[in-house]
Amino acid sequence: MSNNSNNVVSFPKGKNANKDITLEDIQHNMEMMRHYHIQETIQNLVPMIFNQLDIAGFGLIEDDVDVDVKDGALIVEALRSLMLKHYDMHHPFQQVSEAIFVPHPKEEGAFKIADKLELDLKPLDEPEETE
Repeated sequence: MSNNSNNVVSFPKGKNANKDITLEDIQHNMEMMRHYHIQETIQNLVPMIFNQLDIAGFGLIEDDVDVDVKDGALIVEALRSLMLKHYDMHHPFQQVSEAIFVPHPKEEGAFKIADKLELDLKPLDEPEETE
């Protein structure tokens, strides 16, 4: 029985075979995959949420479509913000929730809606500053 020492499989080299992949490339690809995952989750989840609201009698009101669209967008962006936060990624709604919900003065561990808001939101694509 002969011992074949040529067990190595050679893969064809494409046009990108010699391209060096940097850490920045990998991080960018990971961020893009996270955004894709979040978008896919939202596309699957949001119709179910609004369908359940409709079944419960809280469907969108046809007379005030502009307000309903804005209210619906608020819900969608709140979900997006929550999912981005899971990945330690920024969304302006994270600042909104910090400003809106303040500690309840009489119930420890509870929050209440702030009486007054002062917001200066940072755009979604602007990196968060660290102090």
